[in-house]
Amino acid sequence: MKYKVGIIGCGNMGKILVDTLCSLVDKKKIFCFDVDTEKLKEIKKFYEVNICSSNKEVVLNSDIIIFAVKPQQMNEVVEEIKEYVDETKVIVSIAAGIKIAFFNKNFKNNPVIRIMPNLPIKNSCGVSAICKNNLCRKKEYEFVKKIFEKKGVVVEVKEKFMDLITAVSGSGPAYIFYVSEIIQKVASKLGLDKKIVPKIVNYTILGAAKMLTEEKLSAKELRKAVTSKKGTTEQAIKVFKSCGLEKIFYNAIKKAMYRAKELSEEVSK
Repeated sequence: MKYKVGIIGCGNMGKILVDTLCSLVDKKKIFCFDVDTEKLKEIKKFYEVNICSSNKEVVLNSDIIIFAVKPQQMNEVVEEIKEYVDETKVIVSIAAGIKIAFFNKNFKNNPVIRIMPNLPIKNSCGVSAICKNNLCRKKEYEFVKKIFEKKGVVVEVKEKFMDLITAVSGSGPAYIFYVSEIIQKVASKLGLDKKIVPKIVNYTILGAAKMLTEEKLSAKELRKAVTSKKGTTEQAIKVFKSCGLEKIFYNAIKKAMYRAKELSEEVSK
């Protein structure tokens, strides 16, 4: 069966999902809406899918409804459309922090799938964590998994870990961007030509990431392989350790995890 899929919210993630769905189903079976008409015009121009005039229209035309809106918008969107959602429709959410219980409360008899993708799905290098409620059937679940598998790896987890995964892989790309930003600033400050710094730093990160995913060594083993005794890398690592870099990351990820929990509580009020 080729499902009719609706996407509510066509920002960065929504647009990526439209792009992926076009390789899985007929474009005539994809329905989109966003309050930003310019985003809809762009999607219509590039993908030639169905552009709807409201969230209600998306719901009425779809078998699977993907909520790609910000957590703070979820209550408003759900209130707008829930009376039009019959029990045959599958609810999919990629909103950070919003628990399956929230959707179970509003859509009592519907299959619900919760997914936490990260931004690198844009380059088919994403990580998406997935979980579901007890009403979710295998065929719909596998179809939704396939959407995200086309853009990277999908990891099945228990929902209790979703807030932590949000803090690790959901926010994680920003941590790497920030590290790149810092190293580039330092390299420029110490004299490297600003024109070549981004390439040097970003390809170093890319190369390291490929080794982490392709070599049969752990991150610790790879780090030790680069860290020669009394060498340059050893001096840098000593500074990281003396400044408590591990503790900084621990506190940062913990803070992000707590914020994910707060988002859920805010929506549930």
